This record gives sequence, structure tokens and C-alpha cells, in this order.
Amino acid sequence: MPAPRPRVEAPVARGRAEGAFRTDLPIAWMINVLHAVMHSAADEIRAGRLTSERAADHITATVLAAFTPPGQPVLETGGGA
Repeated sequence: MPAPRPRVEAPVARGRAEGAFRTDLPIAWMINVLHAVMHSAADEIRAGRLTSERAADHITATVLAAFTPPGQPVLETGGGA
């Protein structure tokens, strides 16, 4: 199985090329942010502060907010508390 970075880099690059993701930050930084959010969600699940059922919504809401180009509205995902 390929390493995580190459598997994520192509969709992030495509999102940038299509204008869906911001282009003012390096792709490597964006991928690190994604991985940090996923690891933080896992930590929250282990600590009992987040259910695994809600984790995907929280990850999606957080990453969309981080990846949306400046000045564009962030899509609502239902990732609220």
C-alpha cells in the first residue's frame, strides 16, 4: 500500500487546480494539517470526548474550513457539536 502522503497529494492538488481548495499555502502544509486533524480526532475518541460516529463529520468540517480558499464561503457539513 502506498504511503499516506502520495495518496492524499493528488486529490489536494486536483482540488487546488479546480479552485475548490486554497492555493496560498503549500500542499505539504495542507496535508500535514489534514493528518494532524485526523490524529487529533483519534485522540479525542480515545479520551472519550468524541464518538467515532461523529469524528468523520468533525474532520470534514474542520478540513473544509482550513482548505476553502480565502473569501469563499465554507460549505456546511453537519459537523457541529
